[in-house]
Amino acid sequence: MARTRLDRLLPRGAILLAVLTFGGYAMGLVRDRIFARTFGAGTELDAYNAAFVLPELALDVLVAGGLTAPFVPIFLGLRDGADGGESAAHEFGQTILTLAVVVMAAASAVLFVLAPFTVSVIAPGFESTADRDLYTGLFRVMCVTPVIFAASITLGEVLVADRRFLFYGLAPLLYNGGIVAGTLLLAGSLGIYGAAVGAVLGAMLHLGIRVAGIGRTRFSIRARLAVRTSAVREFIRLMLPKMASHPVDPLTFLYFTATATRFGAGNVSAVSFARNFQSVPVSLIGVSIAVAAFPILSAAAASGDRPGFVRILATNLATTAVLSGSAAVGLFVLSRVAISVLLGGGAFDTEDVTLTAGLLAAFTLSIPLESLTQLLARAFYATHNTLIPVLSSVAGLVVIVVVGEALAPTVGVTAIPIAFTAGSLTKVAILAVLVRSRIGRIGVSPPR
Repeated sequence: MARTRLDRLLPRGAILLAVLTFGGYAMGLVRDRIFARTFGAGTELDAYNAAFVLPELALDVLVAGGLTAPFVPIFLGLRDGADGGESAAHEFGQTILTLAVVVMAAASAVLFVLAPFTVSVIAPGFESTADRDLYTGLFRVMCVTPVIFAASITLGEVLVADRRFLFYGLAPLLYNGGIVAGTLLLAGSLGIYGAAVGAVLGAMLHLGIRVAGIGRTRFSIRARLAVRTSAVREFIRLMLPKMASHPVDPLTFLYFTATATRFGAGNVSAVSFARNFQSVPVSLIGVSIAVAAFPILSAAAASGDRPGFVRILATNLATTAVLSGSAAVGLFVLSRVAISVLLGGGAFDTEDVTLTAGLLAAFTLSIPLESLTQLLARAFYATHNTLIPVLSSVAGLVVIVVVGEALAPTVGVTAIPIAFTAGSLTKVAILAVLVRSRIGRIGVSPPR
């Protein structure tokens, strides 16, 4: 009876994903505490955080952005359909896996060569030669991780389609564990480079656990390039708009990084720490529910079950709103206590605590909004539409920049979380208004 009632409120797998996500963030908290006590909120850690931006942007644009939206609906449509069945689905998955790794490897090689020329774009506040050289060296180490993540992200989508959330959810925990291990073991001899080496180790662990999970499915990992299929053509059709929009999130944080450097050393790190705390309830609630509901929404849309689609979407939107709103209030109230207890001490002094806690309090306003966009976007993906989420993301970025530039001269670095909230509200409004049109087409015409 309890299981039945719970299933009415949450899709199966959501609780498991939330627990694993919490474990990942607990390890991330350990990582941040070690960073704070080892490096403080200074230039070294600023360079480390800035070095992630462009490699992550390349990964998001070339792989994650185009892959995660259309993969599950197409894979499930092939596997559960009469035309090719499981064999066609596996051929499609193997082709996308191969393409993801090859494309990301080529892009990473180019970034490695161009690393010195990215400083003025990513971190214009780094004026000394030492700071620029440190950023360049860290950047080149980070160029390794996108290739590993390209394979892991693809295999993760296979696990989501198969609803094997344990191995999917363990990966981020292990990634942070690798960074912690690298920092603890190597920071004494390599300084901040120890954390960078740990990031590479963490990426390998991220991939390794998903490979182990794939071993429990019928999917086999192998190189394949069967690109002349209708499934790949449909994937490309849906991928291109999503690729065009996926840089929006990384570009948003690139803008935040550039803006934060205007206000002196430590501001980039303070924004990063605050954003990490804000993202915990978003991931625990918004992402976990959305990921668990995605295969069910995709199956309902593919079978033409409009009432089932509406029921699943409405129930999970309500659950997400209530849980994420409550989490936002709690984190707002406890923002200074959380930062002081969990990060304060050592090189992270009272001034650092005050700055980071204030940013976190402002960031909490965006928690329910960002959580709702996770599920709303997947409702569009399940119906084979990626264009509308693109439009909402672009509109959100425009609002973020306009609001951020307007407020920065008067409220300083606090303009960043306020602008982020305004952009998130814009995205939710657009998605909520336009999702009705997609629902109306379920069961009436093929998904397009």
